[in-house]
Amino acid sequence: MLPLPGGREASAGAPRYTRHRPERRLLYQHVRECHPAFTAHLSAQGTVLPSYVEREFGASLKCGRLEHGFVRVR
Repeated sequence: MLPLPGGREASAGAPRYTRHRPERRLLYQHVRECHPAFTAHLSAQGTVLPSYVEREFGASLKCGRLEHGFVRVR
């Protein structure tokens, strides 16, 4: 058994959690870099994205980032 914090033990065959790092993914980087310019371009043309699309862009940029909170499930 492997020791865990709090005096618990884990079996040797238990899978270990590895946090995914969205900020390292190409799609995440592209959206983060291009989204402000894209919305500025739309604004210059007198149009905007639907609010649900803006919400999804915002949510996708927060997803998986520890500074926006996390949940530990066991």
